[in-house]
Amino acid sequence: MLKGNNTISGISHQKQLARPTMKKYYQLALVIISCVSVVTLLFYRHEYNRLRYVLEVLNFFGKPGVQNTFTTNDCIFHNSSFQHRKLNFEDPLPTWQRLTDDHFVYSAFWEVVEGDGRVKAVSVGFSDVVPNFACSLWYEDREGPLVGRFSFTKLETKDSNINKSKLSGYYLICRGRDVSRIPYGVTFYKTDIVPFKAFIHVQYSNEIPPLTNTTAICITAPPSPGLSKATIAEFLSYHQLVGVTEYIIYDGGLSNMVLSSLRGPAIRNGLGLSVSILPWNFPFPSHVETVTRLIIEKDCLSRTAGKVHNVAILSWDEYVVPKYHHLLASMLDDFDSGRKTTAKFEIPMIKFCKEFPDDEKAEPASPLVFRKTRYSNVNSNEHPFYFYRPHLISGSRDLGALMTQRVSQGIAAVHRYTSCSQDGEVNEKTHLYEPAMLRFSGDLKRSKLLNAWSSGRLFI
Repeated sequence: MLKGNNTISGISHQKQLARPTMKKYYQLALVIISCVSVVTLLFYRHEYNRLRYVLEVLNFFGKPGVQNTFTTNDCIFHNSSFQHRKLNFEDPLPTWQRLTDDHFVYSAFWEVVEGDGRVKAVSVGFSDVVPNFACSLWYEDREGPLVGRFSFTKLETKDSNINKSKLSGYYLICRGRDVSRIPYGVTFYKTDIVPFKAFIHVQYSNEIPPLTNTTAICITAPPSPGLSKATIAEFLSYHQLVGVTEYIIYDGGLSNMVLSSLRGPAIRNGLGLSVSILPWNFPFPSHVETVTRLIIEKDCLSRTAGKVHNVAILSWDEYVVPKYHHLLASMLDDFDSGRKTTAKFEIPMIKFCKEFPDDEKAEPASPLVFRKTRYSNVNSNEHPFYFYRPHLISGSRDLGALMTQRVSQGIAAVHRYTSCSQDGEVNEKTHLYEPAMLRFSGDLKRSKLLNAWSSGRLFI
């Protein structure tokens, strides 16, 4: 009896010893299976990303040896192709026309101010010559024009550089008898000399109210032709990152290749950008930059009224850089939260000198805006910069009463990348470090537009 009990006890003891051993084998098997699963998952994820990248490149650049047409069937660009609505800023196309030897007119717009309908034309002339013209309005249901009442307003600004110039910007105003009828054209002319009548198409927008998330940038013409392709690609790539999809370019001498690319399907359908290009055959010497900027500003505000919610006027070497926000529209909405009555946002401008050494951490081939991280602390006469709400400015009789919000440099600033050697500002002691632009470096390196330019497939 004892022998049987001992045998049973021995078997039970062996089973108890085998259980921990089996558990160890089970655990080891589970660890091996988990490791294999993780490795397999990482492998498939790597292959998936490679396949996705290849498909993205093929959709964006096209197959080798095949012309890329950026068709709307491309799945990668489905949202931008089908959801982006191209706004029309080019029709009717403006151009500078001569009224007299000392006065020229560019564009005309219909506006209603407190029930008073009128045509307002943007013009430029010598400061010491008072504009004195007659005007006529053209209507669809009439063969000939109707004589209107002429008046003018000189464009005022806080920029002291403009006040010193021999040129001034003007609004030439023509009112008809029936303020409810909208003319399609206006003619300005002198009555005391050989008649020379400049006909200008009148632009009118009834797209009110504008979409609240739309932001446009009007880009001023450079002082001279020959703008580099890198400057264009980097400017558009960055501002697309901060939510700008509408661009109005005042063309002062872009190459045919660049113009063709900007008007092509790659920009509109492939990248979801709307680019309008306006001729800028300014009739006076190009060095009067402050005057041309003022005139472009007035034309831009009238052209975008009722179409976009926010608009700014920039040159190709200026970037609006928020420090905390990712989208400019969101930043402006936060400043105007609950009121929606702010017509202007004043943002400080700081000047980054191209001559100053590159940032120590910057890659030599990186865009200029990432290599220059020090700005001049010397007091300069930088022109004031504003973000506008054109639908609040258009139709306002008292522009001085419009609400203005001031944005501190700790929230956002306009970075201007320019030459400082002629001002004697290339001095390390007069420069301060500003790394705000670097927060966008990763996104900009992945920008489809910038990669398209880097690969040589954008401007072709």
